[in-house]
Amino acid sequence: MLLVYLALVVLIDSITPRSFRLDIFAGLAPLIAAAVCTYGQTLVLGLLDLAVMIVTHGVIPDTMVTINRVASILGNIIMVGASIAVARLLRDREELLTQVRATGEAAQRALLRELPLHSGDVVVDGFYVSSQRGALVGGDIYEVVDTPYGPRVLIGDVQGKGLRTLGAGAAVLTAFREAAYHLRSLSGGVAAMEVGLRRYNSAHERERNGTEEERFVTALVFGIELPDPAPAPDAPGHAPAPDAVDDVRLVLIDCGHVQPYLLHADGTVRELDSEEPGLPLGLGDLTSTPRPVQRIPIQPDTRVFACTDGVTEARCSAGDFYPLADRLSGWASLPTPELLERLRKDLDVHTKGRFQDDAAVIVLEHAPVPPG
Repeated sequence: MLLVYLALVVLIDSITPRSFRLDIFAGLAPLIAAAVCTYGQTLVLGLLDLAVMIVTHGVIPDTMVTINRVASILGNIIMVGASIAVARLLRDREELLTQVRATGEAAQRALLRELPLHSGDVVVDGFYVSSQRGALVGGDIYEVVDTPYGPRVLIGDVQGKGLRTLGAGAAVLTAFREAAYHLRSLSGGVAAMEVGLRRYNSAHERERNGTEEERFVTALVFGIELPDPAPAPDAPGHAPAPDAVDDVRLVLIDCGHVQPYLLHADGTVRELDSEEPGLPLGLGDLTSTPRPVQRIPIQPDTRVFACTDGVTEARCSAGDFYPLADRLSGWASLPTPELLERLRKDLDVHTKGRFQDDAAVIVLEHAPVPPG
C-alpha cells in the first residue's frame, strides 16, 4: 500500500500543473513504514523515496525553480532519515523486549514450577499473569510441597510488582520449601517464612539506601489433613471409624491475603472469611499474637480456590472490580481445567488485557491416583 501511495504521488505530480506539487508528501511513506513495517522494509522504502525524488527533481528536466527542487530533495532526505532512525529505535526496543521475555521465562522456571503440580493424591492447577509487559513472572508466588505430614500449599503476593519483587518472593519460597519438610505445624512454617523474609529485608537495607521500602508478603498457607486408615475390624480395641467425610480438614493460616473459596461438588460456592486474619509476612514483629490456625471440615470432593488481589481488584474500563464470586457461582460445577480457562479468558475480556497487578490463581482438588 505504501508503494502504491508513493507511485500515486509521482503520477499526480507528472500529470498536474507545476504549481500543484505533492512531492513533499512522499516522505510520509517511510514515516508510516517506520511505525508499521520492519526495519528492513522501512530502509528499502526510504531509499526508494530518495531515488524517486532525486530522479524527478535532479535528473529529469523541470521548469521548477532550482531552490524549490533542492528543498524538495532535502525535505525528503530529512524525513527519510528520521524514519530510518525511528525504525532502528523500534527494532532495538523489540530486541530488548525479547531479552526481557527470555529473562522472565528463565526466572519463572527457577522460581515457580509449572502448573499443574501434584502432591500425593492432591493436584493443584492454575495460571499466572504478570502485569508487566515482557515479564512472565512478577510479584505473585505459589508452591506445592509433598511432605510427610500431607500436602502443603502456598500462594502469596509480594508488595510491588514486576521483576523487582523476585528477591523477596524467592526468600519466602525457599523458607516455605525447607520448613514444610521438617516442621509438622503450619505455624512453624509460617514463622520460618517470616524469618526468611526478615533476613532478606535486612540484607538489602543498604542497597535500598532509603529509596525503597521493605518488602512484605501477603500469603495463604494451607494443607489437607486426610483421614487415617481405619484399623482392621478384628484389631484390639477397634471402634467404628468416623465417617471419612468428617475427617478431611482444610488447615489454613491467613497472612493478610485474599480469602479463598470452597467449590463444592453440587456447584455451590463458599467464601472462607477469616474472623482474625493475620498480618502479612514481614510485619509479624508488630504484634506478639501468633497468626490463628483455622481447621475447616470439608468434603473429599470439595475444591479449594485461591487467588491474589490481581484477580479480585482487576478493573474494567469503567473502574468496576472483577465480580469473582459471581463468576465462580456459575462455574463451580465445571472441571478444573475448563473453569480456569473460562476465568482466564473472562479476566482478559474484563480488563481488555490490561492487568493493573500480577494475578495468580490456584485450585486444589483431591484426585486419588488409581492403583497400578
